[in-house]
Amino acid sequence: MATGRPVPEDFAAALDRVPEARDRFAAMPPDRQAQWLDWIDRARGRQRAARVDEAIRRLLPATAVAEETEAVEPVGPPPERNWWIWLLLLLLLVVAGLLLWYFLSRGNDKTTVPNVVGLNEQAAAQRLQQDHLKVIPNTGPSPRPPHVVFAQQPGAGSQVDKGQSVTISISSGAAHKAVPNVTDLPVAQAQTQVTAAGFTPQVQQHASTRPKGVVFAQQPVAGVTAVKGATVILSVSTGVKPVVVPSVVGQTQGAAVSQLTKLGLKPKLQNVASQQPAGVVVAQKPPASTKVDKGATVTLNISKGTGSGGNTTTTVQTTTTGTVTTAAHATIPAVNGLAVTAGARRLNTAGFRPIIRYVDSTQRAGLIVTQSPATGTAKRGSAVHMSVSNGPNPAAPESVPDVTTQDQAAAGQALRQAGFKPLVLFRATSDQTQVGNVLEEQPPSGSIPRGSYVAIFIGRAA
Repeated sequence: MATGRPVPEDFAAALDRVPEARDRFAAMPPDRQAQWLDWIDRARGRQRAARVDEAIRRLLPATAVAEETEAVEPVGPPPERNWWIWLLLLLLLVVAGLLLWYFLSRGNDKTTVPNVVGLNEQAAAQRLQQDHLKVIPNTGPSPRPPHVVFAQQPGAGSQVDKGQSVTISISSGAAHKAVPNVTDLPVAQAQTQVTAAGFTPQVQQHASTRPKGVVFAQQPVAGVTAVKGATVILSVSTGVKPVVVPSVVGQTQGAAVSQLTKLGLKPKLQNVASQQPAGVVVAQKPPASTKVDKGATVTLNISKGTGSGGNTTTTVQTTTTGTVTTAAHATIPAVNGLAVTAGARRLNTAGFRPIIRYVDSTQRAGLIVTQSPATGTAKRGSAVHMSVSNGPNPAAPESVPDVTTQDQAAAGQALRQAGFKPLVLFRATSDQTQVGNVLEEQPPSGSIPRGSYVAIFIGRAA
């Protein structure tokens, strides 16, 4: 049998035993014979014997039709059965699946840190716990309101393990410092000390017997605690002797104007209804004996002499189901359980004098827990005492500054700088010099929790 290369003995012996296979192999082109021989030579031992048998079987024609077909297209060796490659691929797929399952299952132990900055302490803690995170609260000063979160670590959006701790910084309110004492100091030195303490100095020039350029008064006064950056008003002497305002009430308009002008003051006239004769001064502002700068304005209320619309009191009787109520008496409104703002306004509108006292209580802060007297009628202008709750977790106490006789704007600023919320109420007064000024404050003194309401009663023309 002629071939392009030697036929192995075992394959040649097998071909000799099956002439049909031998003839078909001999009729193949040399390149196809080489394929068969290479395929057999790549096997060893039992696998080689199996390949020799397989070659003989495939070289045998199954039918006459098959023989004719084989003459056209000689059969080639079967493809290699590289099963180990498939086995390796299957193993790689299994390993990839296990790795995918591992990483996906680990993702269930992660959570995203939510943004809790700006929430109150309780809401922030609840939000973090809902996301399976622990809370570590820290308290510190901040411009944000008390009990509000102003920082967090880790930050919002961070991916962390469930059960990890998140530190939240809770505001205790703006940092407070004591106002330094700068009275009797030169204005430049006083400004330096006020600025170094963290406050903003505001200079106001006033006539004074003190040397020129020396601070003779300050607001807030020394020792009062105020927020950082608060304004401290420095009253600085101009070195010019102040003018003492004379008493001109009862004088005629001409005489009062002449006296004030001679002292270097500027009279400002306002006509009002009064029982006094026309042209007579019935009130003045500032009041007598007040020290003012030369050139300051003194407002004079001049009687129009109408005799009506003056400061008169009229008693009106009305009958309601057998009960007679005079203008001098009224029913005390029930304010127990209301907020101090609503209760104080209701009593003030009814003509009574609210007296506020803060007490320890488990009720919500600012809630009226008791009032005395609680019911009945009383004379208008009489006191009604209210006990107001400090709340279950009251803030640190602060001293209430005395703002009586100050104007509304200055009093409100002083209370806010001290850490309180002013509650502005109005009360009629016949003293024209007290119009626009604080007649009374409640509570008038003592220490109450920061953030509490302090009522100030502003004089209003009767």
